[in-house]
Amino acid sequence: MAENKLHIVCLDVPFPADYGGAIDMFYRIKALHDLGFELTIHVFEYGRRKQKELEKYGKVHYYKRRRFIFHLFSSRPFIVQSRKNRFLLTRLLEDNHPILFEGLHTCYYLENEKIQKRLTFVRLHNIEHEYYGGLKKQSGFLKQLFFQLEEQKLRKYQPFLKMATYLLAIKQEDAAKMAHFHPHVKVLPASVPDIEGSYTKVKRYALFHGNLSVPENNQAAIWIIHTLKSVLDVSFPLIIAGKNPGKQLIHICKKEGVQLVSNPSGKQLNQLIQEAQTHVLYTAVSAGIKLKLLACLHSSGHLLANKEMVEGTPVAEFCVLADDPKDFKMHFIGLKNTVLTEEEFSKRSKFIHQHFNNQQNCLLIKELIESYEV
Repeated sequence: MAENKLHIVCLDVPFPADYGGAIDMFYRIKALHDLGFELTIHVFEYGRRKQKELEKYGKVHYYKRRRFIFHLFSSRPFIVQSRKNRFLLTRLLEDNHPILFEGLHTCYYLENEKIQKRLTFVRLHNIEHEYYGGLKKQSGFLKQLFFQLEEQKLRKYQPFLKMATYLLAIKQEDAAKMAHFHPHVKVLPASVPDIEGSYTKVKRYALFHGNLSVPENNQAAIWIIHTLKSVLDVSFPLIIAGKNPGKQLIHICKKEGVQLVSNPSGKQLNQLIQEAQTHVLYTAVSAGIKLKLLACLHSSGHLLANKEMVEGTPVAEFCVLADDPKDFKMHFIGLKNTVLTEEEFSKRSKFIHQHFNNQQNCLLIKELIESYEV
């Protein structure tokens, strides 16, 4: 099968590429297009609106994600059931081209017998039941109940992934877990923006950035503030930057004298990342790979992270790791007085370009399609 035509089913609108999942999907679409693929891009839209930019890379179809209360009572996970759409199935069955499902979220039609006869890929953004299990620990009662039910459903639904021809895991650790029940699991690293950073004279501040409307990032920001507040001062402040911070985080930042940059532009955020002397990175949810980690890795600042942030990834050697709040605080104090050397920056930059070259990594999909025998 040498014909370079491919369906991509996106769990969300992948542009603007302003959060982890969107970044991964958008730059993979771009790389596949640059490799000569004729793409049909199927997009579930639920708030991010249609984006003309996507039309540069293929034919685009949009579907409303229907989030009804009764979907909560389905045996399928809510993230799967709410992305059922008969128009998507009709379009997928109009030809026999390979299909790339972005996330377990989009895999409803792997249950279809005709789709099962096709060459199909599922790109795993996380081990989803583990991710939802982590979210459960950080939430209030009602969200905790939802995440717990979703975790159980995702664990039970996971075997449907056997119906795919190939699973594409985001990191080796995830691939090892999925290999227990699927014979064809490959590692496809995260697709990232084309990075053109250079060694920069940093400024004396620490930075945490992310989509602050995501509970995981919101809780991480609060944890960092509470952990570091006793060692922060005007000579080395902490900046929190990201989309849509909640009222609680806004209040805590104001109370503790932490600068909050709400909804920065892409240019403003990139400047904050490039000029930070220290990046503070924390997560309670060890799942997938955090794309903010890769963005920080190509800056001129130190990376201070907990082990969950780098678990199962190849980038731990470039980070200062902390086991607990006491370690986090101690290393933070130490990094205040040192700057990354140009040699260290060059080593990190070389690593990024070797391991996260989008076109090179997406050749895996091209090779699997070309070698596939019906």
